[in-house]
Amino acid sequence: MLRIKNYLLFILTLVLFSCSQDDDIAEQPAEQTTDQTAGPQSGVVLTFDDDYVDEWYEANTLLQPYNWKATFFVTKFNQLSGAKIQELKDLKSQGHEIGAHGVNHLNAPNYISANGTAAYMNDEIFPMLDAMRENNLAPTSFAYPYGARDKATDNLLLSEFQIIRGTTYDMINPAYQNCYFDNNRLVFGLGIDNNYSHFSVSYFLSLLEYAKNNNKIVIFYAHKPVSTVKNNYETEFKTLIEICNYVKKNKMKFYKTSELYALQKSI
Repeated sequence: MLRIKNYLLFILTLVLFSCSQDDDIAEQPAEQTTDQTAGPQSGVVLTFDDDYVDEWYEANTLLQPYNWKATFFVTKFNQLSGAKIQELKDLKSQGHEIGAHGVNHLNAPNYISANGTAAYMNDEIFPMLDAMRENNLAPTSFAYPYGARDKATDNLLLSEFQIIRGTTYDMINPAYQNCYFDNNRLVFGLGIDNNYSHFSVSYFLSLLEYAKNNNKIVIFYAHKPVSTVKNNYETEFKTLIEICNYVKKNKMKFYKTSELYALQKSI
């Protein structure tokens, strides 16, 4: 009952705040930096969405020689087997992050529009948090299913998570891409699955090169890592190898999503 009362007070504050704020600056184009001493160490945030736990575990074995780190945003946690939950725990113990992706993989704005904010939190967020905490996998970061978000959902979820991730698309000049960390708690990832129209390993590497030269951090997201793509929302191992090899070769850093929160607090 106390959680509900506190939650209702938060919703009232949220409505007042949402009506008075401008759009997040995270949605503005990245600005080119010429000062090579500014900003954090250049690097990449590799994130994976949904519940492909076995495939994530296999990818980790393959990519360990690169000393990589990733954030795995898991959905439908309550439906995972004990073996898969143990794999997530093993990934966390090896330095990776386990983030949240909704217990039912709901489109946040659509669900709230149809059912209300309280229903969304009770159906999508609170059960997920409870289940993950019970398994010692308490998440501090959240990735939107379908990348579906708006300013109201951002403000809502930033009350539960330190940092949240949306999505961005298109093959544009690296200087104007929106997939770089810009000291905000709202970040945007660029999809690297083969089915995206902007898919190009050389383009992904050009984003890394821009990040290297301008002290920036690129954020990518994928879903199911596979040896050979057969369906949508799959990323081939060779794509991940190319990215990890570039990062390691150029002495860039692998970041977890939660580390971005620490960075924005320190800058």
